[in-house]
Amino acid sequence: MRSYIVISSMGPDRPGLAREIAEFFTARGINIERSRGCVLGNEFGMIILTSGKTDDIERLISDLDSLRKKTHLDIHVRKTKAPGHRDVLPSIPYKLVATSIDHPGIIHQICRALQARGVNIDDISTNVDNNPITGANMFQMACYFSVPAAVKILDLKNDFNRISDEYNIDIRFDAVISK
Repeated sequence: MRSYIVISSMGPDRPGLAREIAEFFTARGINIERSRGCVLGNEFGMIILTSGKTDDIERLISDLDSLRKKTHLDIHVRKTKAPGHRDVLPSIPYKLVATSIDHPGIIHQICRALQARGVNIDDISTNVDNNPITGANMFQMACYFSVPAAVKILDLKNDFNRISDEYNIDIRFDAVISK
């Protein structure tokens, strides 16, 4: 039988961490199905969906202390379902891109509007970079979400227009066929 786990890890960044993590899984016959990693400050964080034979997954879980010791990462594990077994309602996939001069509350306002309409966020990424031309700290968000069939797109557009006007954020969103 095939089992799935999600592993999150975080610790001091250094060259080779991603390779060491991947090598640890490969040596145990575990497949990395999906992963994300990035450096935040001086910390490297990674979240990984893995799959393998149930016995191999159990052995991997019991052997995680060796990976913790080798990499100096904080590692957490959670058993999960296969991606195809996730309970989802019929929905339309969307991508949102928001850009603004950085200020507190941007993420909160957008996520609050989505949650109020029963919209689930599938993937979110945010970043603040300094614009060398203007000197401003620029915020950017990319967000993929699924709009249930019962939600009126016009209502969501109106919510985003209100947020855009009130907080001076350029918010664009469009239906997508695939990422």
